[in-house]
Amino acid sequence: MAARENNRQNSPRAERDLIAIGIAAAAIIMFVGTGGSVFPQALRSWLGSGEAPDVLLVNALLLNIALIIFGWRRYNELMAEIRQRRAAEEKARQLAQTDPLTGCLNRRSLPPATDALVARHHSDDQAVAFTMIDLDNFKRINDVNGHLAGDEVLRETARRIVALAPAEALVARLGGDEFACVVPYDAAQPERLDRLVQRMIETIAEPIAVSEHEVEATVSVGIATTRAGHPDAAEALDGQELMHRADIAMYNAKKCGKNGYCWFEPQMENELQFRNALETGIREGLVNGEFVPYYEQQIDLENGELTGFEMLARWHSPRLGVVAPDVFIPIAESMGLIAELSEQLIEQALEDAKEWDADLTLSVNISPLQFNDPWFPQRLLKLLVKANFPPQRFEIEITESCLHDNVALVRSMIVSLRNQGIKVNLDDFGTGYSSFAQLRSLPFDRIKIDRSFVSAIGREGGASQIVNAIVSLGQGLGMPITAEGIEDDETLDNLRALGQLKGQGYIYGRPETIEQVRERLEGLGRLARPAEPVDGAGAAELAREAARKKA
Repeated sequence: MAARENNRQNSPRAERDLIAIGIAAAAIIMFVGTGGSVFPQALRSWLGSGEAPDVLLVNALLLNIALIIFGWRRYNELMAEIRQRRAAEEKARQLAQTDPLTGCLNRRSLPPATDALVARHHSDDQAVAFTMIDLDNFKRINDVNGHLAGDEVLRETARRIVALAPAEALVARLGGDEFACVVPYDAAQPERLDRLVQRMIETIAEPIAVSEHEVEATVSVGIATTRAGHPDAAEALDGQELMHRADIAMYNAKKCGKNGYCWFEPQMENELQFRNALETGIREGLVNGEFVPYYEQQIDLENGELTGFEMLARWHSPRLGVVAPDVFIPIAESMGLIAELSEQLIEQALEDAKEWDADLTLSVNISPLQFNDPWFPQRLLKLLVKANFPPQRFEIEITESCLHDNVALVRSMIVSLRNQGIKVNLDDFGTGYSSFAQLRSLPFDRIKIDRSFVSAIGREGGASQIVNAIVSLGQGLGMPITAEGIEDDETLDNLRALGQLKGQGYIYGRPETIEQVRERLEGLGRLARPAEPVDGAGAAELAREAARKKA
């Protein structure tokens, strides 16, 4: 549509240009005819051998000269305009095909250029590799150093990639902090490509001078090739498919720890499709109420009495069945849905626990991402108030990883929660990097020993000594201890010998649904007793008692 409009706008000008050229051509023809008559007469008149030329013919000749000059100037202007238009079109083409910041190709132009490169190197001994290069933690570089520094990092990264790439390679910035380098290589020697990519990773990681200081950036690289494997058979892959595969491999490199590279393997795509299915299922499950709380018993090891339950999340997926939390919790965290999921489960668990005996506690695990939210204590208290659940019966459990990001924020949140009567426990103790000073400064109510140490008690190795040390530490700090993962009588006997502990594990049974918990508590006589109805006289007596207390 725009092209047709431009053609309509340019058409009158083109017609005027043609008319001007036609006039100039006619003027030249007339100049030749008129000049052939006027100039000889003028020469004879000047020599004194003839009459002066006719004034009308002289005027016509001068007019022809003026028209010729006009036509010539218009022709020059027309050619200059054409040159400008061609330059503008070339600039527009470059803008459409290249990244303005780095001068590399862009996402739009790379696939067809890749197709052409693949076509040129489609033979038994040649292959083409598509490398996807993504800067690690680039947002932090922008946040700390500013966007101008970030732009300089991008430009320098592009320069370093171009400097290392072979002459025929294609280098592109796909957007943001993502680059690509498409390289032809000898299919019989893929290790050369490995060395090239490794050099790129090492070179890009070298410090970049920005505004009188240095910035360091690492990259994760994914590699996809026109060879199905290393280097079996050639595949009919176009630029888009190569880009898709390299992108999958790049994210796998990030998942494996960043600052490295991965070749694409078919199972990576299967894993990605499974993850996408999980993400879709999690979103639908939150809407449909498919996430339900299960409960694991917590026992006083000294007398064997039930003291409470730990809530554990389960996903009742209509397609996948019952899904364990270690599958969907990390994905929910990466999707930013962990707070919604956790609060939905806590709300259900609080309603369930209202049926229990008043001396039974409910504990729930809190994601480190939730503990980064300064408003989390207020939202948790709102759930307790809504359920009319006593905060003294409620415990939250956080892992040691929560302590490393912002200790001051964690301390203020723990104090806020404990001021409301909620107990805060340190979960999976021994697997992180908590220091003695942190334990002394953070007012935890309980320490939970990780199951990896508990299950190894009594066997060869240092697990028993570690458990002994944790128990002694808890006694010294005045913090009660809970041991997780008790699965056999020998482990239970060893723990009982260490002192007064709580414990939980499969020796007491698997996590149970609320229906199973209700049946268990009913058998133990530990369900909350409903308030007994009172008759009219009893109601009057209660009213008088309330009046006396008020007085």
